[in-house]
Amino acid sequence: MIDFKEIPYNDDTWELFARDFLLQLGFFIETSPDRGADGGKDMLVTEEVKGKLHSYHFRWLVSCKHFATSGNSVNENDHEKNILERVKSFKADGFLGFYSTVPSAGLNTRLAQLRAEKEIKDYRIFDHKLIENYMISLGFSQIMFRYMPQNYKKIRPLHKVIDEYVPITCDCCGKDLLEALYHKKHSGLVAQVQLRDKDGGTTVAETYFACKGKCDKTLETRYWNRYKEPAGWKDLSDIAMPNEFLRWIMATINQLNDKNFSYSEAALDKERTLIIALSQRIFREVAEEERARMKELMLLPF
Repeated sequence: MIDFKEIPYNDDTWELFARDFLLQLGFFIETSPDRGADGGKDMLVTEEVKGKLHSYHFRWLVSCKHFATSGNSVNENDHEKNILERVKSFKADGFLGFYSTVPSAGLNTRLAQLRAEKEIKDYRIFDHKLIENYMISLGFSQIMFRYMPQNYKKIRPLHKVIDEYVPITCDCCGKDLLEALYHKKHSGLVAQVQLRDKDGGTTVAETYFACKGKCDKTLETRYWNRYKEPAGWKDLSDIAMPNEFLRWIMATINQLNDKNFSYSEAALDKERTLIIALSQRIFREVAEEERARMKELMLLPF
């Protein structure tokens, strides 16, 4: 989905991208990328590892390889020579590969062997698919905008509109349907069970989120047995389009303003979750100064 070829191959942009990505993940950057001979090191980063009784800092030797243009895998013989010597020389605990493609089978085997023999404490590989997952679904949109603006325009990655990510969770299996929108369209839905009384009024008794197929059938049966009313539904991929999202909000406002229409507290809470969660995909990125201003405005009466 993300075309990493947008990041230039022949300069240090990939290393700078890796630095900002790992910083966003919560790593402390001990040494940033620089030009010149680096002794096989792109950067050193540390993370705090917390246990039940104490915590300690784990140091990673980070090696960045950008082969998206050629599509070649990263192998030990040509690209990651002397891994153990490099880790030890920089007093690192583990090895972290940051690759725009994938490691070769031989490199994976070598790293697993070093860990099994306790020559290194651990290793991790951020390949192109894992990086993509973080970029799209976990609020890394500012980094994408900075380093890959064309990808940003095409993909419209998720970004936080409040301080934390808000998922759309399937009420049957627990899958995040918002993240799933980037991998398979038309795979999730939002449904409502509406009850009509003898005076002509309507109440939304239940709103639920579901994967299409088995999960939807399970929930549909559950609520039919409870209310003896069918559920109406709408495709989440459709509501995620800006015009349909606006229509959904306007329809909800009109319903709330209708004296013959009401929501149960549980259903209304689901509506709030849906609007906030989809806003993370539909709204533009919030600038830092706007985010600071938002916090000030939250203290004022609306």
